[in-house]
Amino acid sequence: MFSNYFKTTFRSFSKYKSSFFINVVGLSIGMACSILIMLWVLDEFNRDRFYSDVDQIYQVMEHQHYSDNVGTTISTPGILAPALKEEFPEIEFAATYTWNSDLLFTQKEKSLKESGIYARPDFFHIFSIPLINGNINELINAPKSVAISEELASKYFPNENPVGKPITIDGDDVHTVTGVFENIPENASTRFDYVLPFEDWLVNNDWATSWGNNGPRTVVKLSENANITALNAKIKGYIKDRDEDSNVDLFVYPYSARYLQGNFENAQVVGGRIDYVRLFSLVALFILIIACINFMNLSTAKAGKRAKEIGVRKSIGATKSSLVNQFIGESMIITFFSLIVSVIIVQLTLPLFNSVTAKSIALDYLDPIFLLSLLVIGLVTGLAAGSYPAFYLSSFEPVETLKGKLKSKWGEIFARKGLVVFQFAMSVILIISSLIVYLQIQFVQSENLGYDKENLISFNIEGDLRSGSWDIFQQNVKDVPGVINISNASSGFLGRNSNTSGLSWPGKEADVDILFENIGADYELIETMGFEVIAGRTHSKEFGTDTAKIVINESAVKTMGLEDPVGSYITLWDDETEIIGVVKNFNFQSLHQEVEPLFFRLSTSPNFNGYVRISNNNIQQTIAQLERVYKEFNPKYPFDYDFMDQEYAALYRSEQRIADLSKYFSIIAIIISCLGLFGLSAFTAEQRAKEIGVRKVLGASVQNLVLLLTKDFTRLVIIGILIAVPISWWAMDQWLSDFAYRITLQWWVFVLAGIAAILVSWLTVSWQSIKAALANPVKSLKSE
Repeated sequence: MFSNYFKTTFRSFSKYKSSFFINVVGLSIGMACSILIMLWVLDEFNRDRFYSDVDQIYQVMEHQHYSDNVGTTISTPGILAPALKEEFPEIEFAATYTWNSDLLFTQKEKSLKESGIYARPDFFHIFSIPLINGNINELINAPKSVAISEELASKYFPNENPVGKPITIDGDDVHTVTGVFENIPENASTRFDYVLPFEDWLVNNDWATSWGNNGPRTVVKLSENANITALNAKIKGYIKDRDEDSNVDLFVYPYSARYLQGNFENAQVVGGRIDYVRLFSLVALFILIIACINFMNLSTAKAGKRAKEIGVRKSIGATKSSLVNQFIGESMIITFFSLIVSVIIVQLTLPLFNSVTAKSIALDYLDPIFLLSLLVIGLVTGLAAGSYPAFYLSSFEPVETLKGKLKSKWGEIFARKGLVVFQFAMSVILIISSLIVYLQIQFVQSENLGYDKENLISFNIEGDLRSGSWDIFQQNVKDVPGVINISNASSGFLGRNSNTSGLSWPGKEADVDILFENIGADYELIETMGFEVIAGRTHSKEFGTDTAKIVINESAVKTMGLEDPVGSYITLWDDETEIIGVVKNFNFQSLHQEVEPLFFRLSTSPNFNGYVRISNNNIQQTIAQLERVYKEFNPKYPFDYDFMDQEYAALYRSEQRIADLSKYFSIIAIIISCLGLFGLSAFTAEQRAKEIGVRKVLGASVQNLVLLLTKDFTRLVIIGILIAVPISWWAMDQWLSDFAYRITLQWWVFVLAGIAAILVSWLTVSWQSIKAALANPVKSLKSE
């Protein structure tokens, strides 16, 4: 029986080559997209999951309560970890660690910048990072020690065990290597190539030892049976008990959940990258459904050609169930053949996909989860695509089919047209969405931030520049042709760096607590950055000491309710401070957030961030001379610089990748839809061949015949567009609501997407229509 099914199946494939080809291409592309998205989704879910006992690892976080909102942060006091470990028995290990720092590593003639962190010793007990050399209990216990990655070990100590050997870090500090750990995987949220003792960091950052200051991060490993709800209740007011001015509620949050669900709003989780995971899972499902619809439509459309075969089989005893099995079998054979083709497509396109998504995904053909996922995709697709055609074809009455009286029922025609409408509705939704995402990304990257980010260079102030030579260096840089100005600041102006609520002003209510961004600025910083002064002045050497004076932005003026802010006095950290100027609001964060209040305070000692404004002429020559001056004053360090416009664009790298993926998947969806439309138009033209022949004999022109054959499909595409427009309008308005500064949804975007869909459908159908209209009517009428 089964051999007969296979013979019949392959004869059908051989007889209907065009539909077989269209089905294979559509299903292969659809499943390839689904597999790629599945691999991306699995990689997203596996972020940080490679650590053993990961379900016991928790990030200690803060809910900071202010008058206007509750802010949630991973920044904590630098002394929190040992205190928690000592007082709460359910905490087995607790470690403080810092954000990544780029430090200069020097060994013999090799001198390069490396990225790593400072951490307390418990860090390696919490995160199960395999060691190649060294003892876990001796890694970063002593000052001036360092644990390095396998990559750094091979770079600076090739073919030898570096444990116990010295290496110079940050110019002249000699550290002893105490261990070598395996390279941190690509799917880790925190990646680093070295770990230094946290106590070394505290030497220059003693502010972190105060319960009222936040900065470093704290992570803990809990006992296996720890009650999280009870622990959060116990630690909630922990910092308030030690700092009477604190507005902080502590809590622990699963470390592995931060990547996907790390966005908080008023102390509640409101999503994160999980939103993109859900979105693209839905896109994968839509694309697969579109491919399955092609199969259904083509199978039912060619029903007339298989009607006599079905009638003969039924007349000699074939049951409905056996016919259902045969047709589902045909679907499964096509599907699994397409699955093999789709895996080949995935293998070929994976490098491009990794480039777009910034992933390092690889196919593991021995991974049982991957193989099981492929099997599930194949079975579900085969059943979804084949079930309706199987039951439809097997329901034919043998008498009608053998007499050639098979007629399509109204419900069947309606279902087939409805599937085409659904296909194009989904395709148009994807087209509109990708257009709006693209326009929003273009908007945020070209938006006037309140300063000129073009031809503005940022660099780190380190080494000898921090030990007294900055003023002379600054003057030498100003003498470089093409340099307009130079200054430095404590802020990178691409996110919140340091903030405080320690401000009071006349009329401030006692219970009002507002967070201000706090920027330490050297002279001429505001001029170098190009911030617009709208009242008063900036810090200037001409006015003597300005250390007790600040410059604020418009948002700060509004927050404090000052009608004439210049010359007003406020209290900053218990000291009387004069406001000497106001700058126009500028965006120092992503455009997801509104401009928040900030102030500039004078900081004449070199900060960590240097800025140089250069002219647009001979940029490369200017940079080369800047590097020469830099190396003259700071010979041990490379001149690493960035253009601010490029750094700003990096803020939206995630959205840009989403835009690229949306674009590619929209194109694929419309291609698959058009494949089905191409097949349907071919069958329609064949079924109406005699009608077309009669019309030609009676004088119908080619244009009239083409219009006749395309108008039905055009009507279906237009209905799909009308369904897609309100859905996509609502969905994209929801997505744009995450931006404080956003584009307005314009009608022309929806019209453009609709016109594009209609034009593509016309191009798809017209070839078959023209071919049918030009055919010799004698061939179609000779049997009459």
